[in-house]
Amino acid sequence: MSNELTLYHYDAAPMSVEKKPRTGDYLISVYGCAPATLRRGVDFGMIRKKNGEAMTKYPTLFKSGAEKVAVSYGLCQRYRLESRIEDLENGFFYFLVRCDLVKIVDGTEYIITSSYGSGNTREGRTGNQSPYDGANSALKMAQKRALVSAALSLGCMSDCFTQDIESDGEEAGAYFNQKDPEAPITPQQVKFFYAAAGRHGLTKQEAKALLGAHGYTSASTIKTGEFDALLREMDQGRAD
Repeated sequence: MSNELTLYHYDAAPMSVEKKPRTGDYLISVYGCAPATLRRGVDFGMIRKKNGEAMTKYPTLFKSGAEKVAVSYGLCQRYRLESRIEDLENGFFYFLVRCDLVKIVDGTEYIITSSYGSGNTREGRTGNQSPYDGANSALKMAQKRALVSAALSLGCMSDCFTQDIESDGEEAGAYFNQKDPEAPITPQQVKFFYAAAGRHGLTKQEAKALLGAHGYTSASTIKTGEFDALLREMDQGRAD
C-alpha cells in the first residue's frame, strides 16, 4: 500500500474593485464568486486631519472591509501570537500577531496568505485606559492590523486602499464616531463641513447650495455614510 501526497493548488486572482454609480461605495468581486459591497464610512474611509486634509492618498480599509475581502475569496481567519512583552512592573504590554487566511478543503487547512500586525499600550489609540486595562485593546489592534494587511495583499488592492492610518486613531475617532451610515452627522462634523467648505473658497451660501444639489436641506441632515463623499467632492474641485 503506497501513500500518495496530494498537493492543493490555489490560483488567487486579483480582486476587482469598482465604484458603485451614484454612491460612495465600492463593489468588490472575485471571478466566479458573488460580489460584495464595501460601504464608505463602515468598511473603508478617508481619514483626515483636524484641518480637513486627507492623511493618505487612498482610503483606509477597515476591519469589516478586510473581513469581506477574505470571505469573498472563501477564506477563514486564523491568528497566532508570535511574540509578546508583558512587563507588569512598568505596565507595558506588546503583542505581535500573525494572521493566516486559510482555505479549508476536505477538513484540511491550507494557508493562502499571511501577514503580521503589532500593538502596544504606549500608543495613543489605546485611549485613556490604564496600561493594564489597555492590554486587551492592544491585542485586538494587533489582530486587526494583521488582518487588514493580509486582505490587501490577497486582493492586490494596494492601489485602491491603504492601512497606513487606521480607523481607531485619534483623528479618526473624531471623524468616524458614528457607525450607522444612515444616521445624521454630529454637530462637530457639521462645523467640520463648513470649515472645509471655507478652505475650498466656498461661502456659507455656496456650501448650502452644494448640500441642496445633493438633496440636503442643511448640513445637520447629512448622512454619516455620505459625509466623506461630499468632502471628497470639494477636495477634487468638483463642487458647483
